[in-house]
Amino acid sequence: MADEEFIETSFLIPLHEDKEIGNGRLHPSDRWSKFKKKLYDNFKAWTLAPGHYKGCYRDPNTGEIVIDLSRKFILAVSENDMERLKGFLKEEGAVFKQKFIYFVARGKVELLEARYE
Repeated sequence: MADEEFIETSFLIPLHEDKEIGNGRLHPSDRWSKFKKKLYDNFKAWTLAPGHYKGCYRDPNTGEIVIDLSRKFILAVSENDMERLKGFLKEEGAVFKQKFIYFVARGKVELLEARYE
């Protein structure tokens, strides 16, 4: 493991459900607890950055400006686990009732579309 190279990734999860998909309310604390447990079970680590991250964007469906607060997670993964992490975040995006998860790896941003099945 000491010889394995890791890539630092980060992602944002808003504190509230998307108003179009969910109810716009704060996520319940047990949702966060389950997420952190699943993240650890799948990737054996996670870091929660301090504080909240305030951001804004234009909703692609409504055209409205959305301002939200998010939690930022930081996770180092191997190249082999990168696609598995993205798939995991797409599934969790649906659990958190989001349209996208803002994901960064190697300084490049991807909007991972939540996977609703």
